[in-house]
Amino acid sequence: MRHLTRATAALAATVTLFLTATAAAQQPAEPSPNHASATTTGPDVTISDTNELGFNLGTLDMTLSGGLSSGLYLFLEPGAEFGLIPLGEGMTLGIGATVNMGYCILCPAVTALTPLNVSAWYANPLGRATLHFDALAKAFDLRQLDAYVGLTAGPSFYSFDLSLDNDPARGSFSETTFLIGPLAGARFRISEDNGFFFFAEARILAEFGYSTITLTDSNGTVYTQDDAVGRGGLDWVGGLGLRL
Repeated sequence: MRHLTRATAALAATVTLFLTATAAAQQPAEPSPNHASATTTGPDVTISDTNELGFNLGTLDMTLSGGLSSGLYLFLEPGAEFGLIPLGEGMTLGIGATVNMGYCILCPAVTALTPLNVSAWYANPLGRATLHFDALAKAFDLRQLDAYVGLTAGPSFYSFDLSLDNDPARGSFSETTFLIGPLAGARFRISEDNGFFFFAEARILAEFGYSTITLTDSNGTVYTQDDAVGRGGLDWVGGLGLRL
């Protein structure tokens, strides 16, 4: 089609040559509208706004946190989160879980240095659903930033045991509760060349359940007391992660 258009233009130029002066014949012929349309029209191109450094469909984040809780419990919290459903431009729903495990670091010293035998530990396996969005990353022009909000929930188990050397007397305290609450946090990629990131997260948790105190005296008599538990508080956590 483009060749036919050029031939038509050449014929028109030849006729013009014989009807006008030679100088006019040297003026270039303007392309026809069909010719212009053929050279400028092309297929539509769609440009994606997806941030490949962000939390998207199929993203898998592995996290690890640790430290001291309440100054007495050495804790470790591994976690994982998977990008499950895209919810629109720059937003992805993720699901995952964390397991917060702690052990009393002073208890072994007390047991070794005194007649008391003490142990204490806790475990909190929590599920989570999060909404990751890139609005803050765009606002601050930080492609490595991943902000999110969500909800976390799951059981909590706590155990404390106390006994005496060469004495049947002992006491134990245990709690079984349920934790639930909103969370908000951010992850920041250390480098665009790898998937490692820092993260910080805040959780407002409500806790309810029951506790049991069991006492055994030197004569072997057992006393038990059950109580309801209801409380809440703010929990902060931070650490390192890897995005796959």
